[in-house]
Amino acid sequence: MDLLSALILRPLSLVRDGVYAALRNVPAPWPAVALVLLAGLLLLPVLLRIGGSRRQAEKGRTHSDRKTFQLLVFACLYLAILVGLLIPSEILNASPGEFVDVQFYRNPDRYLLQTALTGFGMFFLWPLVYGLLLSGRARRILAAVMTVLAGVGMIDYGFFGRGYGVISSLLRYETAIASPLGTVLLNALCLLAAAAGIVLAVRKWPSVVRAVCIYGCIALTAMTAVNFISMEQKTAELKTISSRETEETPSFRLSRSGKNVVVIMLDRAIGGFVPYILNERPELARQFAGFTWYPNTLSYGFHTNIASPALYGGYDYIPDGLEARKDKMLPEKQNEALKIMPWNFRKAGYEVTVCDAPYANYQWIPDLSIYADDPSIRTFHTIGRFNEYKEEILRWEDQIRNRNLLCYSLMRTAPTLLQPFLYDGGNYLDPDADVLGDHPLWGVSTDFLNSYMVMKNLSAMTEVTEEGTNTFLMLTNEMTHNVLELQEPEYVPARGVDNSAYDAEHPVRTSEDGRVLNLAEGDELLRIHYQSDMAAFLLLGRWMDDLREWGVWDNTRIILVSDHSCYLGLTGIDLSHGRTDLPAVPGSSPEQWTDTTSYNPLLMVKDFGASALRTDDTFMTNADTPLLAMKGLIPDPVNPFTDQPLTDAARMSGEQHLIESSWDIATNNGAFFSDPVRITFRGFDIFDPDAWSLEK
Repeated sequence: MDLLSALILRPLSLVRDGVYAALRNVPAPWPAVALVLLAGLLLLPVLLRIGGSRRQAEKGRTHSDRKTFQLLVFACLYLAILVGLLIPSEILNASPGEFVDVQFYRNPDRYLLQTALTGFGMFFLWPLVYGLLLSGRARRILAAVMTVLAGVGMIDYGFFGRGYGVISSLLRYETAIASPLGTVLLNALCLLAAAAGIVLAVRKWPSVVRAVCIYGCIALTAMTAVNFISMEQKTAELKTISSRETEETPSFRLSRSGKNVVVIMLDRAIGGFVPYILNERPELARQFAGFTWYPNTLSYGFHTNIASPALYGGYDYIPDGLEARKDKMLPEKQNEALKIMPWNFRKAGYEVTVCDAPYANYQWIPDLSIYADDPSIRTFHTIGRFNEYKEEILRWEDQIRNRNLLCYSLMRTAPTLLQPFLYDGGNYLDPDADVLGDHPLWGVSTDFLNSYMVMKNLSAMTEVTEEGTNTFLMLTNEMTHNVLELQEPEYVPARGVDNSAYDAEHPVRTSEDGRVLNLAEGDELLRIHYQSDMAAFLLLGRWMDDLREWGVWDNTRIILVSDHSCYLGLTGIDLSHGRTDLPAVPGSSPEQWTDTTSYNPLLMVKDFGASALRTDDTFMTNADTPLLAMKGLIPDPVNPFTDQPLTDAARMSGEQHLIESSWDIATNNGAFFSDPVRITFRGFDIFDPDAWSLEK
């Protein structure tokens, strides 16, 4: 019954949703009246056909009419495959791990089935039923219209609407989407020219157009099949990872009498926010007393696959080091980097726990079996394990994806001018988007919640022991990457967030030395990153209070570090320097990778016995993390995969080489990063505009 509903009824409900959304500010009963009028207008050609004479009906059944119907069939089939299969399969295949929960594994191909049925109902079944009821002339018009829609839809999807940024598994972009006026005008001109050309071709060379549609259907089907096979291969690997998941609750130990080292990687945390966060909430200055913040810190890339190897493995895994080892593939190098600190600490007798090592085995959901050669290393997937509302939310997400995956396809095949309207802030004209049930967190991003709940439960994960065991924890969290609008001033996730009153009273954040961070200028990306980073600091602060109470604060070294930052304009340095011939970076727009804020990560270190909150302007990189973690504890640490000592000599060389490349580990997984754009930093001050240059 659900499948029949997806095929027959859901296409009609989507049309209804569109009418009601377009008239959402019009009082009842006018939206319903408009829907009735639209239905009547669509039925008018059919009523005229029924009211015509039998002779006219027979006259319409000509050889030409049969050819017209064939064109209609293949134009509709082309649209159905494009919207219902190809585009959804590309979304799912790009990152199937985002559509899979490691604790509740279900194959994401189920979304493709629902979307395909609705797409075929909307663009194949109903148009053909309608076409069969029309007269010959009206049917020719319908065939021409569907052929034009097929052509312009492919143009829109293939060449426009690709610069909206990162999209979530719920088909929502990080910020509102919009296109420059020039792009909108160019798109309109292209579509008008294409439509005119298609109409002319339908009239003059209908057989050629029909053949093009047939070959197009074959090509789209083949492309969909490739996506599907690739997706199935990836999900098979994810299923294997899921099968290894245990019921054991993630935990780690800290010793009161031994040495404890904790490295927490906060994905995409913004180093430049630190002084504003600490100044806004005075209790944080007390909780973080003992930390040294390094504002002058560099990362070697804007994406996790580029920047995280150096963070975990040190300077052997900066771009220069990765490219020097031509005999190793990127997945193997990533695995090596993730093992450097655990291996050294384990060899020194430490009890080691690793949680959520990013891109382990180059899997979106980390394949922690890379540590299986040392069973004494405890490994956990923590992300999602503490979300008590997960099963309810997963059911809600299934409903959203089954509807919005097709709606995303419709949006991407629409003219650029209409795409923001159809996107509708990520609701895709769903009149029930805000009617999600009574739970206060329904509708809140699960990606954020899964990581937020881990940070909220850090104290519950911590086991304090009296034994003199030395311990090492390496934990990754993504709440600062999967950012979200939070309720101020508590900075907590909530349904129906409204910060208008608080923001009116607090339009800016200030640092202790008087610098200003303006959050009231409409920069949504800046605001939600600040809020999510603030939430992370507040949760960490509560955990640190517990560490003090439990008597493990002074003998614990804590490193808070991010793999990279984000394009928020905080450094004020634009790498393009006015250049218009910028090289392309797959998956990134120029304003993202040319903003040096993207390469200024968080780095804060609390050493043993430290009690003062300090700022140190020494030039650092996040590749210093392993040496900072092992300092004074592990004499002469080495890279076990090269047998070379770990050093920071590269940092002091005076020249650093950064790389920008595609973030997609499904395709960017050779011996080197594909199509790299190279950036050079010279000197020791990342805030010096003259220190940065792009390779010509």
